Amino acid sequence: MSINIEQLTSAIIEKVGGVDNISSVAHCVTRLRFILADEKKADTEGLKKLNGVLGVVFGAGQYQVVLGPNIFPVFDRIKKEYDIEIDEMANENNAEDLNLNEKKGKNSFSYYLEKAIRFLSASLTPFITVLYGAGMLRVMLSLASYFWPNITDSTTYSMFNFLAQTPFYFMPVLIAYGTSKTLKSNPAFAITVAAMLLYPDFVALAGTDAQITIFGLPVALTKYSNTLLPAIFATLLLAHLEKFFYRVIPSVLKSVFAPLFTLAVALPLVTVFLAPSGTILGSYVVNVLVWVYRATGGFAVGLLAAVWPFVIIGGMNMLFVAPMTELLASTGFDNFFRPAWILHNIAEGGACVGVALKTKNEQLKTDAIAAATSAIISGVSEPAIYGINLRLKKPLYAVVISGLAGGCVAGFLGARAYALGYSSILAIPIFENTIIAIVAAIIVTFIVAAILTFVLGFEDMLEKIN
Repeated sequence: MSINIEQLTSAIIEKVGGVDNISSVAHCVTRLRFILADEKKADTEGLKKLNGVLGVVFGAGQYQVVLGPNIFPVFDRIKKEYDIEIDEMANENNAEDLNLNEKKGKNSFSYYLEKAIRFLSASLTPFITVLYGAGMLRVMLSLASYFWPNITDSTTYSMFNFLAQTPFYFMPVLIAYGTSKTLKSNPAFAITVAAMLLYPDFVALAGTDAQITIFGLPVALTKYSNTLLPAIFATLLLAHLEKFFYRVIPSVLKSVFAPLFTLAVALPLVTVFLAPSGTILGSYVVNVLVWVYRATGGFAVGLLAAVWPFVIIGGMNMLFVAPMTELLASTGFDNFFRPAWILHNIAEGGACVGVALKTKNEQLKTDAIAAATSAIISGVSEPAIYGINLRLKKPLYAVVISGLAGGCVAGFLGARAYALGYSSILAIPIFENTIIAIVAAIIVTFIVAAILTFVLGFEDMLEKIN
């Protein structure tokens, strides 16, 4: 049965409390992410019953409506037909803090944790989108070089390879842009300071014995390419400086002196304190992840893959983007997050295949195959989670167990992702010299998930499951 996008969109807006209850809306690849003035006005149970809605969760400070393949037509209709603020179109002037529901209590730990999660999620989203594209470009280049080894000598290959590497080298610039958009400040200030950290003459000083000071304070000569936190810290400062100087400087002088003081005050604070602090903190995050991996002997990947469906259900998956990016940028590979996420999707897909093999319901069989294809090929697991495995319950057990089994295989065999590709089998080439490890883990995960689902069984449905 086809989905009427116009009716679905209208029903969603109505059941989240109407236009007046929506502060803003954004989207990822499967979900509408609302910021609501009052979550209590939303009819969650009514939303879940809508044909086309796969689930509803509240996480990362957002009211999230899971739509799967319907996300883009619904979001496009919201932009065209409703007077609702779209996060992508946020005003770039006058920085303001991210707002949370004041009823949660400003003094509570959960309030600040939720605010930090939302901030990181919004700040990293534009950057992660580019990284996915660059990662999949590396996949294509790897496949091309495998089948045609001489292609690596061509200038065409080199040009595309330059493009694939660029997002990591200029990570501070891209992060500065996303963070400034989140803070609703002028991205040009943040980009300028981030680009200064990558200025060729400044980069050339890193690793030398040169003694550089600014106002007598020592400047740390560090290479800031492939770094995450320095740009975030710098942009936070710039957003507040911009807001302050544009407020206190008289209007007749504002256009000249507000930008001057914003940049001039930011430079010593960023180069002496914030950027080096971000580098140090980022290295601690990576060291902790490396320690956990070594201490568990490879079990860490299995444990993460096993709990990942519950992280997604809780809407907390974006919380892990920052440490994943820091790990990949600092070490040049990711042996923790990306293997676990790929294997979780394989587990979801394998469980759906088990459902398709077991059920006598033709509609359920069709839906399960579609959900499996989405998880395994596209790397989008929500249709499998909400549409099949969570609803049938027992297949979710198979997802957890198979994720643990396959993750341990990946961990102990040393699977490493060397780029950020989608969490699907299409990303296998990014594992390069550890490709056998991830392939073995994928096979184990899929087989265990499918067989366990078939053996455990489930309460077969007599009707369409939507």
